[in-house]
Amino acid sequence: MLPNNRAFVAPALVILVLGSAVSIAQTAQKNQEPNKRNPQGRVNTQQSVVVEAHLTPEESEEGKINDLYQPIYAMQQHDCQGAVEKYRTVVIPAAEQAKFEVPKTKFLFLAYRGIGDCDLASGHFAEAEVIFQKLFEYLPVWPSTDDSDYPINYRSIGLARMGQQRWKDAEEPLDKAVSIFDDQIGRAAKSDQDVVGNQMANAYRMSQDQALNLLAVVYAREQRYPEALALLERAYNQAIKFQAPASVLKQIVDNGRAISTGIGSDDASAKWSQRSVTSN
Repeated sequence: MLPNNRAFVAPALVILVLGSAVSIAQTAQKNQEPNKRNPQGRVNTQQSVVVEAHLTPEESEEGKINDLYQPIYAMQQHDCQGAVEKYRTVVIPAAEQAKFEVPKTKFLFLAYRGIGDCDLASGHFAEAEVIFQKLFEYLPVWPSTDDSDYPINYRSIGLARMGQQRWKDAEEPLDKAVSIFDDQIGRAAKSDQDVVGNQMANAYRMSQDQALNLLAVVYAREQRYPEALALLERAYNQAIKFQAPASVLKQIVDNGRAISTGIGSDDASAKWSQRSVTSN
């Protein structure tokens, strides 16, 4: 045991996580929900007149706001500041004027989440936390509390509080995210024959791995090292078994190595140093 190293474990982990976790979370969110973000599969100009005739007024309204939202969401991937301005001046006003509850709520949720994600990426953690808390106003209507966005929002609040070094406050939303993901994984994985259900369960597991990883960093910051390593062990085993993306797995392994090395545990260091950072 090297007790003098303990003081350096948590700060190093925080720097590692706050950079890579934001990037991974945004990438995972983008890859996980393409159909939900653009449920209508917008058509080309030649088709639009024919399709429009078959849409209900609510679907038509949703499509019009979606046409405003999609290019701004694409902009967010390379110009967060520009996207935030457009969310506030284009999407949010259009959504607030919507006549139907679901399109209104949906695009307010998506626009504000985009702003919150950009606040995280730019290090405006207190502002991000306020935005993510606001999303709970919209979640019951769209996408609903049965959706993965519900625990993901708790995870995002935990990450925002970590950025403010409010470690104890970060525990509750991260614990909540892990617990909700347990329920969602259980429901999605009920039938071994349901391919779609299994795919959903694996997507939930990947997001839960991220929440477990973040909670482990919080525990390490509080010098609760055995609990931190136990959470990383759980996340690693699940990530390997269900083939999580390499980026998620690498972060878990990097944190396991950092904690075990920092506390001077030869056994833990040996175990984590031998572990793969790919799920294949």
